[in-house]
Amino acid sequence: MAFIPSPIIYNILSKLPVKSLARFKSLNKLYCSLINDPHFINAHFKNHIVVHGDLCLILSCIEHQNLNNTTKIHFFTIKDNEHAMIEYSITVSFDTYHILPSCNGLICFYGLHGSVHVCNPTTKTIVNLPNIDDDLQSFQSCGFGFDGINGTYKVIKFFDPHKIEIFTTVNGSWNKIRYTYSPCFGFQHHQPPVFANGFFYWFSISSSLVSFDIGKETFETISLPQSVLNKDKFKLYLVELKGELCMVDKDFEDKKRVDIWMFKGNEEHWVKLGTIVHRSEPIDTTRPVGIKANKKEILLHGFIKGLGHLSCYNMETGGFRPINIEGFTSHYFHVSQHVETLFHVGH
Repeated sequence: MAFIPSPIIYNILSKLPVKSLARFKSLNKLYCSLINDPHFINAHFKNHIVVHGDLCLILSCIEHQNLNNTTKIHFFTIKDNEHAMIEYSITVSFDTYHILPSCNGLICFYGLHGSVHVCNPTTKTIVNLPNIDDDLQSFQSCGFGFDGINGTYKVIKFFDPHKIEIFTTVNGSWNKIRYTYSPCFGFQHHQPPVFANGFFYWFSISSSLVSFDIGKETFETISLPQSVLNKDKFKLYLVELKGELCMVDKDFEDKKRVDIWMFKGNEEHWVKLGTIVHRSEPIDTTRPVGIKANKKEILLHGFIKGLGHLSCYNMETGGFRPINIEGFTSHYFHVSQHVETLFHVGH
């Protein structure tokens, strides 16, 4: 067999799907060492985003198994052909779970009784965060994100009253850090904070928008667009779209319109991304969860009469297009944009 220079092997492997690389790891020690190298994993991730930048989704649904007192969580991926492929199924202790959006291909989910898990559905690996004394307390919410400054993932728990705890993945271990913060920074409701561009964001009990820098671990308040200052904050909610923080304004009497604002963190101002209008049906229970690569279509999750639970809205034509998912039957699921990755859970 002809000799192939290592740079060429590196370049070829960096363009292959994660599942193919998982098989190649068993060829020999060289391939295994290369594919496990953190620099290669980062290069593969960046290349995968460029090559497969269009909408890839991860769907998750929860199945309670009352007979053996456990819960099973299933993860499905949907790519351009709109066919759901089962990726990973996990059996965990019986609890009420919240599933957070995918972050660099990793997904964090947590139970109301304190258990927190992070998994990579593609490589089928999972880590269960160690329990601590404060897990006996109820906590308001939980967030998961990547600290680009320090190159590590962090899980943040928001407790009541006025306390957070942070777990940091450093060489596969989780370190606890305690903080106290102003009462006005407490959660307005129990929804998870939104992670975007190295910050967690949420609406506080004083109706202000609060940010938490995941790298510096500092709080700030963020100014809102002038047009929403006097609106009902319970009708505003935050989402992450294409890595950016967005705010959805559904405070309209006819419930057939929502405005979407995008926060430009570097410039510290908001720009209006667009308006979604339905001529006949209310859309106040529908959430944007993704943007197509051409930035013309926004993916919506939620029921619109006649369109089912997933649909695309064309920003140019104002038309709705249903997404009919094959191979997936659950009516209750969580969905977010996703990218397959080799990133290790716990690193």
